[in-house]
Amino acid sequence: MKRYGLFCALACALVSSPATADKAKTEGGLKITSDDGNFSAELGGRIHFDTYFFDKDDNYFDSFFIDDEFEEPVNTTDFRRARLAMKGKLWKWEYKLERDFASAGTGGLRDVFLATKIFDGKLRIGNFKPSRSINELTSSNEITMMERSFATAAGVFADRGRQQGIGWNTHWCCHTFGVDLFNLRNPGDPRNEGIGSAARFTWAPINEPISTLHLGAYLSYEDANEDTLAREALVEYTGRRGPEQLVALSPGGGEFFFGDFGDDEFYQGNPGGDVWIFGLELAGTYGPFYAQSEYAFGNFSGDIYLSELTFEDFFGAPPSFLCDPFTGCFIGDQDVRTWYITGSWAITGQHKPYDDKIGVFKSIKPTPPEGAFEVTARYDTIENKDIPRMRVSNFVFGFNYYFNPKVRLMMNITLGDDDFTGDQTKQFAVRMQAYW
Repeated sequence: MKRYGLFCALACALVSSPATADKAKTEGGLKITSDDGNFSAELGGRIHFDTYFFDKDDNYFDSFFIDDEFEEPVNTTDFRRARLAMKGKLWKWEYKLERDFASAGTGGLRDVFLATKIFDGKLRIGNFKPSRSINELTSSNEITMMERSFATAAGVFADRGRQQGIGWNTHWCCHTFGVDLFNLRNPGDPRNEGIGSAARFTWAPINEPISTLHLGAYLSYEDANEDTLAREALVEYTGRRGPEQLVALSPGGGEFFFGDFGDDEFYQGNPGGDVWIFGLELAGTYGPFYAQSEYAFGNFSGDIYLSELTFEDFFGAPPSFLCDPFTGCFIGDQDVRTWYITGSWAITGQHKPYDDKIGVFKSIKPTPPEGAFEVTARYDTIENKDIPRMRVSNFVFGFNYYFNPKVRLMMNITLGDDDFTGDQTKQFAVRMQAYW
């Protein structure tokens, strides 16, 4: 905390120094620009404050395989995001430094990178989101629902929304293209030798003032090596802070394996493993109506053996297939599929704008002092084809009220359905959010 305090003190001293000729602008935010235009600093941030209420499935939580240490969902409040960000220009380079105070330590770093224009595109070096999934690349300030779909870091890319590496993206006419090469590490994860890559292409054959049609495709590949954490498809199927379901698992570095064959608990096999995901995107708007869908499929390599107790600990229920009494439950390559469809209607008539530079849709923008009402719905599902009954889905419907372009109230009702464990817990969630 002392380091962050020193950083803020130095920033304030630089901004307030009377010896400089910097120009300050406050239209829509705070921005400082040097007199020669070579340096700038712009302060931004976001506050997402949530409240959660759960209707627990008593049949599931009272079942025999839920142990005393299992944490049941709690009706509570939560700062989902509490971020400060600074971005600007250093001559021909751009920078962004974003910190989320809702997460501890270096795990709270979000977009932290340097960027510059090259070959009619932008080159980024640092920590950022790879080029995959329209829902993932849409800012949390702009997403239609409170939580993202299973085709994102809330599912097949669990805890891998941002990675450290180098990326390049460009746009022309009605197309965008991005490609990235990265280390398999979030800032809060251990150092490792895992590598990954991603690429995404989008096309908007229709992009008019009241209607847009978006098509996209992306490919992601991750190759775990020394000290890499396991790659997981993990979902909170009843909303944030609700029950989790591990859907697929690919082993990481060897040091994370434990036990020996024949023990009550063990996790054995070949370290490493890789994950590839291919996704398709379809989205569009017409006047106040909006629809978006993704279909992603891929493979989580396995070749691991888990004792029955370890399998139950990882996946939340006893194995749904026969396991060897000595070598345990074998998990090989896993074929994972996920898709969702979401829609919204701006009752007050606003239209979702399209950002043709990165190929995503933004939220509706009312004109103050008038607000805006929006109703939303989404069906989302994910399945591991190689573990029997490993299928999870939910249905979410909600309501958004926009006080102005920067402040909105969100309400979501999530109906969860976990076929593997039988849980059907529900959630009612409310968010008050603002950004600048």
